[in-house]
Amino acid sequence: MFIVYQLVGSLKRRGLVLFCVLLTFNTTAQLSTSKTIRGLVQDSMAKPLGEAVISLMHYKTNALIKMSFTESNGTFELNSFKNDSVKILVTQIGYANYISEVLILDSLNTPLLLAPITLYLASKTLQEVTVSTKVAFVERKADRTIINPEGLISAAGSSALDVLAKAPGVQVDQNGNIKLKGKAGVLVLIDDKPTYLTSTELENYLRSIPAASVKQFELMPNPPAHYEAAGNAGIINIRTKKTKLKGINGNVSLNYAQGRYARSTDNFMLNYTTQKFSIFSNVSYNTVNRFQDLNIYRRYKKVDETTSSLFNQNTYIKIGSNAYTAKLAADYYLSPKTTLGVSVKGLLNQSDVSKYNYANLLDSAFQLNAIVIADNRDKNKLTNGTFNLNLRHQIDSMGKQLTFDADYVPYTLVLNQTFKNTTKIPDGNIVYQDQQNGQSPVGINIYALKSDYTQPLGTTGKLDAGVKSAFTQTDNEANYTKTLNGITAINYALSNQFLYDEWINAAYINYTKSFKRLDVQGGLRFESTVLKGKQLGNVLIPGSTFNRDYHNLFPTLFVTYKMDSAAKHVWSINYGRRIDRAFYKDLNPFVSPLDQYTFYAGNPYLRPTFTHNAALAYTFKNAFTTTFTYSKIVDKIQETIEINNGIYYSRPGNIGSSELYNLSVEGTIPCSKWLTTSVYSELVYAEFRSRLYTETLNARGTYWYINVNNSIVLKKGWSAEVSVEYLSNVIDSQFAFGDYGHGTLGVQKRILKDKGSFKLSLSDVLYSIRIRGTINNLKDTDANWTSVMDSRVASATFSYRFGKNTNKRQRHTTNGSESEQNRVKS
Repeated sequence: MFIVYQLVGSLKRRGLVLFCVLLTFNTTAQLSTSKTIRGLVQDSMAKPLGEAVISLMHYKTNALIKMSFTESNGTFELNSFKNDSVKILVTQIGYANYISEVLILDSLNTPLLLAPITLYLASKTLQEVTVSTKVAFVERKADRTIINPEGLISAAGSSALDVLAKAPGVQVDQNGNIKLKGKAGVLVLIDDKPTYLTSTELENYLRSIPAASVKQFELMPNPPAHYEAAGNAGIINIRTKKTKLKGINGNVSLNYAQGRYARSTDNFMLNYTTQKFSIFSNVSYNTVNRFQDLNIYRRYKKVDETTSSLFNQNTYIKIGSNAYTAKLAADYYLSPKTTLGVSVKGLLNQSDVSKYNYANLLDSAFQLNAIVIADNRDKNKLTNGTFNLNLRHQIDSMGKQLTFDADYVPYTLVLNQTFKNTTKIPDGNIVYQDQQNGQSPVGINIYALKSDYTQPLGTTGKLDAGVKSAFTQTDNEANYTKTLNGITAINYALSNQFLYDEWINAAYINYTKSFKRLDVQGGLRFESTVLKGKQLGNVLIPGSTFNRDYHNLFPTLFVTYKMDSAAKHVWSINYGRRIDRAFYKDLNPFVSPLDQYTFYAGNPYLRPTFTHNAALAYTFKNAFTTTFTYSKIVDKIQETIEINNGIYYSRPGNIGSSELYNLSVEGTIPCSKWLTTSVYSELVYAEFRSRLYTETLNARGTYWYINVNNSIVLKKGWSAEVSVEYLSNVIDSQFAFGDYGHGTLGVQKRILKDKGSFKLSLSDVLYSIRIRGTINNLKDTDANWTSVMDSRVASATFSYRFGKNTNKRQRHTTNGSESEQNRVKS
């Protein structure tokens, strides 16, 4: 309550209005029982049905108690029930609904095992069963938090990124960077496949995915061993809906948004299914126009701390990009238990970025010495193809399964740059002028093989095991020329070629077991990394090579204990070790200029980041969760700043040691029939210790973050949403960021017999997002900045689904090149 009180006071000071009264929590809900029900859903040919909706209902009123989905092998599990007598409803589009007899749950701790449930093709005369309570927006499991978009009123018409930004513990900034529980470095997966290029590319891709096509978001700050060890902040896995329909069906989503500049996201999905095969296709187009108005201030100091000189710069950045994505996938059913799949995905992203820099150089008496103008332009073209071949074999009806994936993923990036530099004296006369032109082609090829096996052990245990091998080749060139006094020559100081090869081999084993009130999951993953880098050099810069290899174990452990048979009080602990490898681009040692006093460079000597995560959590009535998390991070990869002879260098570096202490509280409150409020708040203390170039970093600080989302149900298909967010001052190693808060409004109308929706929204209503900060630990220099971006955006979205309603089988969605694709950066 103290945290909420502090929030209200803080938001009042900033003119923001908290929409829902957060101090009144409904704690009179019925207690749930800890009985577990397990079952299997199949069709009339005894083939498992994945993605069937399993609803646990009150035996008299049909009120929904719990909802789940069947796995690809047709199995399901439900627990933490609220009634002693229940019924189970099974629904699948194209099939007749199944509703069980009344099930009387006994007091024993052994699971209730149901006989296989068979669904038959639907006829036009079948009646429907009405469920009176919608699915919960948030569900919690031992190793992850599950977000159900169907539980968010305004999800229809939204993008996957819109819904993800409202998930507890997730922060998405104006650049599309994603944090989970206060930590950057999140590995984002879609159907177990990582997708990150740059944060901007990931942002555009997630905006192209309609929320209506998302089944669940899985938030895993500490993922089990089945997943890649990459991602020190954990994994966010976006599971899309895989209930494909016989015949032709699809979805179209059109969006137009206007800030200072216009943007649009349009998406079209089309599927075709027969008894023996299915084809899935998706095409999206995303255009973004935005700006950043950046002001930078540097004060250079003498030994006695007095001012030596001053540097004040304004940079106006105009960004325009057009992204086209297309995917075509097909599954062929070799037999009822074996499926062969193939998928091809393509991406073309073209961007045009102009940067106009105007800087004043002043002496110690604050008198103007010179004016430096840099008129720069970057034209970027990124192409990517992902080719996947997969095989899935269902060994038996109890869940034993074997999968295999083979991937080839090529990337091509061509960056053309123009830098026009001009220096003037105070009277306006030009004393220096040059132009530099650069072309930087990049080629990346990823080859990967992966296989996974699942073995059920009795009715309460499961063993998973798998292996993976991935080989990555990168080729980076930088070709620069400099034109001075009408003469053009090769700029050898910036030109070079860098080759990098990396081979990662991995194997894992994961065991899950339930003991009455106790659930345990433990795993161990081994990863071996061998890498080789070579800079070819030129007449000015000598060539160089380096070779490294490291072999690591990554254990994970999850323990959940229900203190009472009603599962009113649940405690859980977990531990995991993780790794972050550098983006391939960040390993490129080339230097790129912004102006005569500012350069960006890569770092081929980056070491991997290793993180130990441990958490203790308490959940009350499956409604409110309090979690304490401790993270120990070694060699954190992050942007670092160096001042060398007055020149500003930005490059990725390793922060020697970091420690984070995180206390979070989250809950979803049904304030009334028409209002549901989701609250997430965290208090974080962080310490950073490292040697940074000539300086010693010893920074620490505490920050507070809160997000409140209010979903409002109105009449006649109308709904609305109001959300507010606040982040206090943050210390992050070398950087200190100022606080900010903002609010978002949205309204939606379901149309066309609920097959369509129209939504209007406005982000950053008060235009209150102003990013500002200070850069510390610079040699004889003070530096700070302020930044304004195109954050207040009005948006209109129309979405419509069409097609027949006869169901088909589950598609295979994983591949073997997951974490490697996530390290490609444009």
